[in-house]
Amino acid sequence: MNEHPHSKSYGPVVPQSHTFSFPEEGFPLECGKTLPEVTIRFESYGTLNAAGDNVVWICSPLTADAHVAGYYTPEDKKVGWWDALIGKGKAIDTDRFFVVCSNILGGCQGTTGPKSIDPRTGKPYGSSFPEITIGDMVAAQKLLADHLGVQKLYAVVGGSMGGFQAMKWAIYYPGFVDRCVIIASSPRFSSQALGFEIIGRSVIQQDPHFNGGDYYETQVPETGLANARKLAHLTYLSPESMEKKFPRESGTGIDPEHFKLGIPLESYLDYQGKKFVERFDANSYLHITYATDTFDLATEYGSLEKAFEPIQAEVLNISLSTDWLFPPQDSLKITYALLNINKKVSSLELDSKLGHDGFLIEVGSLGKAVGQFLDTKTRKDSSPGTGLLPAFSDNRSFDLLEKMIPAGSRILDLGCGNGRLIETLQTKGITGVGVEKNFKSILECLGIGVPVIQRDLDESGLSHFEDAGFDYVVFNRTLQEVREPLSLIHEILRVAERAIITFPNFGHWSVRAALCWYGRMPKSDELPYEWYNTPNIHLFTLQDFLRMCESEKIKIDKLVVVNEKPLSRFLTALGKKNLGAEQVVALVSKH
Repeated sequence: MNEHPHSKSYGPVVPQSHTFSFPEEGFPLECGKTLPEVTIRFESYGTLNAAGDNVVWICSPLTADAHVAGYYTPEDKKVGWWDALIGKGKAIDTDRFFVVCSNILGGCQGTTGPKSIDPRTGKPYGSSFPEITIGDMVAAQKLLADHLGVQKLYAVVGGSMGGFQAMKWAIYYPGFVDRCVIIASSPRFSSQALGFEIIGRSVIQQDPHFNGGDYYETQVPETGLANARKLAHLTYLSPESMEKKFPRESGTGIDPEHFKLGIPLESYLDYQGKKFVERFDANSYLHITYATDTFDLATEYGSLEKAFEPIQAEVLNISLSTDWLFPPQDSLKITYALLNINKKVSSLELDSKLGHDGFLIEVGSLGKAVGQFLDTKTRKDSSPGTGLLPAFSDNRSFDLLEKMIPAGSRILDLGCGNGRLIETLQTKGITGVGVEKNFKSILECLGIGVPVIQRDLDESGLSHFEDAGFDYVVFNRTLQEVREPLSLIHEILRVAERAIITFPNFGHWSVRAALCWYGRMPKSDELPYEWYNTPNIHLFTLQDFLRMCESEKIKIDKLVVVNEKPLSRFLTALGKKNLGAEQVVALVSKH
């Protein structure tokens, strides 16, 4: 018996619609105008719980629709556009969550837009449809949420323009949104991205059939809309993916008279344009892209920090490595603005070869990150203070660290690993964020609710962190692994008043003995590596560290050695710290 082609899909779904009438006051838009009624088409998956708070709201990208998961009939060739992410046992688990996605205001797929009938005239709005914003789209979605009996959003999730909407949800309704997931997005479009949008709109408006937007009773501007889509589609792909998919080769249908190359890329773009015309409206495209282009949080609010001030939600911000429509460096502006005002934010960059489209296609790592962020079961079942990092695995050294950091402090944990250190310190009212480059460790942090920023300290250091943004930086057994340790120490003391630096002591008696007797680089519990696979690139001793602090005018407020072996403790008691110390914990500050 053959398996159903959509056996892994959520299953059959039925689109729904609801019309909200505003006979007198109208639905207010941010441009100052109103709509007499708003119809919203949506789809839902899973079951709303009695408290009305198990809701994950999906905000659709630019030209997507509400069909985010499942299929309408078994004969459908395709499932919803994020079906791989939503369903039973998937990242957004419909056994736990009530998932809702609606068509956006201004669109043409069931929600009120320029193509809809204006109840005041009985004709399509056309050119009379008012200007809309991302905020208007979110306000319309809030109408639907209230209608459905939603009391709180467990999470709002949006990619690309959906990320714009997700941010507005968290800003407009802070007490209503518990978590906010922003994927492949930014606080505004870059100038390069705006250029493509501006040309695309011009192409549509210059189509001879556009007729100022009133074309519904004549001929739709197919050529203009198709060409605008071709142009936009190029921004969704990466150069690498285009070269792989469309290698340069001789065309089979070369037509010099019409300047046709006859290559696959030409046919592909023609197909994309034609397919888009069949499902989308030119006026909707103009209104939605204009709303996207005018979205600029820093300009609207005065700064990103001011824009994000109302947010109470935990935020997960995800970028894609090859996305040049929303480059990772633009996406990171969201992360650091939130950090600057002490909001709870995690951030990571996923490797992708597909450019911006990767968030719709390559959902493996994306699903793991989103799933961990939403998975309260992991947070509930994990007990604080277990599975600590190696440097703090024993009670004595961990107690020492706790005593060094006063309650109420804000810490930055560099190389935070699985996040257990921050999780445990939270029991003392200490808040913090970790920095980690390993994806698996980042997933563990997300699973226990520890905010984490993905960052390679060798590549970008702490340049985006503001001065004195933290009370303490914890730098755990990593100083010897970074390329420029001295520069990083100065950066650490820029972003925090004090730092706790821990490191293994290469001057320890066991290390010296191994070199003396065997003539080989030592291996031990503290240094469990062969010389050819060790991450340690700077081998230094306690005495080296003390001399560095003296020459660089770094004040050592407290220095403690941590020993396991009896001989180590004996040598330390005799005052031979450089010989006896296995590990060192130093509390330092600027002079």
